[in-house]
Amino acid sequence: MQAVDREYMLYLSLYDGVASLSIGVDSLATLTVPTVALPVREKPVLFYGTSILQGGCASRPGMAHTNILSRRLNRECINLGFSGNALLDLEVAGVAAEVDASVFVLDFVPNASVKHMEERMEAFYQIIRKKHPKTPIVFIEDPIFTHTRFDQVIAGEVAKKNRKLHEIYTQIEKRDKHVYLVSSSKMLGEDGEATVDGIHFTDLGMMRYADLLYPVLQKLINKK
Repeated sequence: MQAVDREYMLYLSLYDGVASLSIGVDSLATLTVPTVALPVREKPVLFYGTSILQGGCASRPGMAHTNILSRRLNRECINLGFSGNALLDLEVAGVAAEVDASVFVLDFVPNASVKHMEERMEAFYQIIRKKHPKTPIVFIEDPIFTHTRFDQVIAGEVAKKNRKLHEIYTQIEKRDKHVYLVSSSKMLGEDGEATVDGIHFTDLGMMRYADLLYPVLQKLINKK
């Protein structure tokens, strides 16, 4: 390689913890901090959600949709994606509320049940809203998973959860003009290629998810 300065972004693993990390460089080369804030770390976008959000089946860490969005937006994205969880745990809302975010993205519906939403969605929202009175909060519908074409039980469950999300969101929206709801109707496309197992997203699914959210987040960040 030519001896010139370059900047690189290193993504750590999505599931495994990192016990040690080594970067090999030429003996005459130097490693320094970046000269440009890339991505911008002030006012990050905070995401809360499930294993889908975590990046579960992305082929490499940089293909998790939050990392794709971070590159496109030039903004740090905090990924609070929890495999098998995201049940609107109020303790997590308290942690999220400590972040001075530009936007909060709440993508809990794939794992949260109707009962969870009835019992905790309003309280979860209020914990964040009390500390951030005007920061945009974005709610995302349950994806129309590819196997809902064949599994009527799952199709009914997705529809029921999205109806409950709309019901509670409508009540919140009446008193809060800084909340937004993103439809999942165009999230995965129509070709059946966007998931690994009918649920978790392939790289293509991650890209489509990022395509869906990018214009929404870009507008909200620029508005701030």
